[in-house]
Amino acid sequence: MADSQNGRKQSSGELLSFAERGETGQNPQQERRKSIRPESAWKLLIVDDEEEVHLLTRMVLKNYEFEDRGLTMLSAYSGAGARRILAENPDIAIILLDVVMEREDSGLRLVRHIRDELENRDIRIILRTGQPGQAPENKVVNEYDINDYKAKTELTAQKLFTTITSALRSWRDIQIMATRNQGLQKIIKSGAHLFEWHSRSEFASGVLKQLVLLANGDFSIENKDLYSGIFARLKDNCFQIEYGTGSFKTMVGRQLADVVPGTTQAMVIRAGRQGHGFFFNHSYVYCIKADNDDEILFLLKGNPISPELDKDLIRIYMTNATMAFHNVNLSLEIIETQKEIIHTLGEVVETRSKETANHVLRVGKMAQLLAEKYGMETDEAAILRLAAPMHDVGKVGIPDAILNKPGGLTEAEYKIMQTHTTTGWEILGKSERRIMRSAAVVAHQHHEKWDGTGYPHGLVGSKIHIFGRITALVDVFDAVINKRIYREAKELGEVVQLLKQGRGTHFDPELVDIFLANLTEFVGIVRANPDEQPPSDNTLSGSSPAEAMKEERG
Repeated sequence: MADSQNGRKQSSGELLSFAERGETGQNPQQERRKSIRPESAWKLLIVDDEEEVHLLTRMVLKNYEFEDRGLTMLSAYSGAGARRILAENPDIAIILLDVVMEREDSGLRLVRHIRDELENRDIRIILRTGQPGQAPENKVVNEYDINDYKAKTELTAQKLFTTITSALRSWRDIQIMATRNQGLQKIIKSGAHLFEWHSRSEFASGVLKQLVLLANGDFSIENKDLYSGIFARLKDNCFQIEYGTGSFKTMVGRQLADVVPGTTQAMVIRAGRQGHGFFFNHSYVYCIKADNDDEILFLLKGNPISPELDKDLIRIYMTNATMAFHNVNLSLEIIETQKEIIHTLGEVVETRSKETANHVLRVGKMAQLLAEKYGMETDEAAILRLAAPMHDVGKVGIPDAILNKPGGLTEAEYKIMQTHTTTGWEILGKSERRIMRSAAVVAHQHHEKWDGTGYPHGLVGSKIHIFGRITALVDVFDAVINKRIYREAKELGEVVQLLKQGRGTHFDPELVDIFLANLTEFVGIVRANPDEQPPSDNTLSGSSPAEAMKEERG
């Protein structure tokens, strides 16, 4: 149904006068219009059942620009047609909407559909009607969520230009606020994860990922490389790339100066000198300096079509990331200091018993490897690596005469030697720290045996903590394959046979199977961390692990 005024249909001549009054609607920048990318243009939906209205609207607005972006104009001739277009184009900014089309209230019904069913509060709805009496302005504005009401006769080209510009500005501001809100939500959510990283590199890589997401905003899925990112660390007075996204993904390991142009290098130097960030040419660079002289740098690099960076959001995020980095750095310093103390304590104990300090290093590495092969979580396996070297810490309470006796021990001496497990428990078990409590378990149970004949408590099977079972196996393996003051090293074939004989009696049978299936890797740890006087050629190089296994099977 066509709109009418005073009961008659508007003529083409009257409609043409609508355009003729609009010379001021011509945009002086129309020559640049051809260069505007269609996907970056604002979307306008014209909903009217009169073809002339569509043609004239397009004629008046064909050279329209706002913020260097033109208009993509879509046409619907009914409420039903408009619904289909809206479903396919959720990013429409404005609707020029007729009221009377296939029904007398088609336009008003569409308003309800947009606001209530689609729940789209962003789109700017401009109602323009040829018969205001059919839809009185006061009633419509009060009852329907529209943004403007115009009679067709009052919409000259200049007024249409002003109306569209005002509506676009409003829609743009709504999108900015929505993006800002989403960005703040991302910052809040990412803040909860800033302290979950287990190393400085993991932390910085996580920060960069979030920074790139913030920069790309809603464009990140469709156009993945609008902003690419780099995380680099200062090494030997040069920043070396440790992680990259987008176009920098393959640059890991290279010097930053070899990858970015001179202008960017100058900003990198400036950021490094001043210790904060700068925005420039669709780019952003930020430097963080830690108290331990660790210096890391983040770089975002865009291109001419990249969305404008939300500087305030990025500043907020990087301020939070900087504080988190200093806290994480301090926490890691404490953890690393604890690791050194723990390892040194294990070395002291082994040195006192005239055994190589590399024994505790190997036991820790092999315990972690076996734990991972067993299926233990990475965090737990890492804890075991730190705890296992303290398995013999209780030997500090054993007299030197017994500890370093070249020959075999008497029964009484052996009883005294056994007390090192409970002494270790008593020394380490007082701590509430996770590593120390794990070490206490290892020290207490690494001489328990699968069949219950071990000490100090004769625990059976799975009653022995998995940390104790793993350490028992790797400790024996390392002890027998290396020379000790009371005996020579055994050949690999003999060691394999010993482990097989202990399967289900001394050792957890599943762990033995896993160990032997991966024997090459465990032997590799022994070879990579030899004693000062390494095992004889007969022990490790006389036969390969595979050959040894073959011999035992034969």
